Amino acid sequence: MMRNLDDLLVRWAAMPVDRSLDGLEPIVWRRVDVLRGERLVAQLRFGAVAMALATGLTAGGVGAVAAPRPPGEMAIFTVDAGLSLLVRLETGR
Repeated sequence: MMRNLDDLLVRWAAMPVDRSLDGLEPIVWRRVDVLRGERLVAQLRFGAVAMALATGLTAGGVGAVAAPRPPGEMAIFTVDAGLSLLVRLETGR
């Protein structure tokens, strides 16, 4: 396998260059700058989504704890069931 690769590299080096590489470096650095910018935008976007998620979870948790709970259908089985009008009628008070 190595012998075959060596032959290919020797043949490739002997071939004439069909393009000039004079302007290649500025093009590469421009592309690197674009990729850095895209990475920065992706990091900022991730930070914004994480902050929105944390804010939503915090506000939702506080809101859920602070919200008044309506009496349910099973209110007769709660701790305050002794104060119910039905208990008073049953005991004759």
